[in-house]
Amino acid sequence: MSLRDLIGEDDLPSKTIRELEEVFRRHDVPEDIKHRYITIRTREQHLEQQLDETAQSLRELQEQIQARKRREQKLEKRLIYNEKTGLANHAVLDSELNGFLNAANSSSEPSDIVVYIIALDQSFEDAKRSLDSSLTDWIIYETGERLRECLPAEGRLYHTRESEFVVLLLHHSSAEVIEHHAGRFHEAIARRYKLPQYTLSFGCYIGAARHPDHGTTKRSLLRNADIALSNSLRARRVFTMYQSEMSVAVIEKIELQNSIIKALEEQAIAEIDRQFELHYQPLMRVTACNRSEVQAQVVGAEALIRWHHPGHGLVAPDRFIPVAEESGLIVPIGTWALYTVSDLLAEWAGRTHEGLDRLYVSINVSPRQFRDEHLLSNIERALNRAQVGPPNLRLEITESSIMDDPEDSLYKIHRIREMGIEVAIDDFGTGYSSLSYIRHFPVRAIKLDRTFLAELLSDPPTMSIVRAICNMATGLGIEVVVEGAEQFEQISVLWGLGCRTFQGYYFGKAVPAGLFAADFNAWAVKES
Repeated sequence: MSLRDLIGEDDLPSKTIRELEEVFRRHDVPEDIKHRYITIRTREQHLEQQLDETAQSLRELQEQIQARKRREQKLEKRLIYNEKTGLANHAVLDSELNGFLNAANSSSEPSDIVVYIIALDQSFEDAKRSLDSSLTDWIIYETGERLRECLPAEGRLYHTRESEFVVLLLHHSSAEVIEHHAGRFHEAIARRYKLPQYTLSFGCYIGAARHPDHGTTKRSLLRNADIALSNSLRARRVFTMYQSEMSVAVIEKIELQNSIIKALEEQAIAEIDRQFELHYQPLMRVTACNRSEVQAQVVGAEALIRWHHPGHGLVAPDRFIPVAEESGLIVPIGTWALYTVSDLLAEWAGRTHEGLDRLYVSINVSPRQFRDEHLLSNIERALNRAQVGPPNLRLEITESSIMDDPEDSLYKIHRIREMGIEVAIDDFGTGYSSLSYIRHFPVRAIKLDRTFLAELLSDPPTMSIVRAICNMATGLGIEVVVEGAEQFEQISVLWGLGCRTFQGYYFGKAVPAGLFAADFNAWAVKES
């Protein structure tokens, strides 16, 4: 029998085979002993190979387990830490805040917990559109580091959203201390950020709520801090501490917003029982003003929206217009007003014997509507649909809306003027207090803001400002329209400064279209 017959076809290491060959060739060992030794040694070698293979499999399995653990740890880290700053995220905030509140609520000792929500202002969003993402990521990281540096010992810092951070302070009951720390957070963020090619500055808004005064649960504290933050944003104020009245205002705003949506939906379906209505206040061209009387004629009207809420009655514009502007609902409302006025002008165009065809109607274009990409096409469609002559329509755009993006504003105003529509700048003098930029815009008129009239007769600086505005407008060939004219003395002074177009309660309030058309010739002479 050969050695190959004894060991079979199995692949053994060469060293083992040499060893077995030496044994097989020996003549001093009986054949049966050699055969048994070779068989046992072969089996032993096979077992060693199996053990090696098993050990290798175990090592591979251990490596897989370790790799899986590393992945799980990495995933867990991503779940609880923000990748950009390394700070704990909202999941950790939820867990830790719950723990702090449970301990505070079960303790017999008073324990205050303050929740701050800190949000970077709009300038960061502007930077994101212009800078490489790696630079804005560094800005966020640096912001987290700055907040960490000024965090007191009892504080906890969390990075909950891209440009939003949350700070918890424990055992801080004094309102002064709470505001002091808010000031430190703001100062840290307001320091300049030095980039390779730029040096940038950002602001922030902060809202805060305190346990137990403003809530005893995680949900209530975070909600109320967020409400306070919204108030900071709306008021353009760095820091706001939550007050219970803010929640009432939020609920009212939501109710108003839902009611506006419902009113728009109902109005789109049926033309009856409208909730929205336009009233028209006369715009008067004063032809004479002396000590006893003002002679004037109606040259136009401003369309002012009114809302007849089915449950609350007449809702004041200063209540629902800001809500509509903030939510974006002002855009469909403004579009509806544009179509409604166009239809009215088409009706008036046929009443030449009454002189209504000579009047123009002004419509307010809100800041949100002015930014809307469909504004120009909506104006064209409204005019084409009603077959209205463009000179009978005038659009009023606020000074602040124009200066938000002067280049885009200039383009849109030029396009509107190309349609044949006149443009007036509303609330003039309250925005950027600049009298020079106006020459770049092809506007027909500026509307002197009503706030000037309140102090016109008693405050010499106000008189000087109004005189400068009137002189500037006269030099540029721009009409000055005076809003809020209520007293003969105001009209007399402004008449002397060259103003000829007035609007206000002195001449008449805003009335429905039918009443305006019936009575518009009655405002010819007003006695002082």
